[in-house]
Amino acid sequence: MNTPMNALVSDMVNLLDESLREDFEERAGIIEFDAELPRDHAECLALLDVLHRHPSALFGVTVLRVALDGSDLWILATNPALTHQQFGNVESGVFDLKDVINQQFNGSAVLKAI
Repeated sequence: MNTPMNALVSDMVNLLDESLREDFEERAGIIEFDAELPRDHAECLALLDVLHRHPSALFGVTVLRVALDGSDLWILATNPALTHQQFGNVESGVFDLKDVINQQFNGSAVLKAI
């Protein structure tokens, strides 16, 4: 993957997980070619788009879903690879923390260490 041209965009993109980084790259390419904008402008707009759709993308916390004994267990992780090792059956994908709290826990959730 290419390093973004703008230093601020580059710093922020480096905080994205692999999935969102790929989303950013794809979006930047589409904007650059379809809108015929300079690459640095396209990258700025692509980053804004990713952050608009995933507001917690820069937190350094990933929300994971694990199926355990027939129910879903939602995990906040700063090291998703370790969670994959511990549980093995972690659903891949990006979950927005706010959406999970609102939809799965009716607006508030209690954290418990595992």
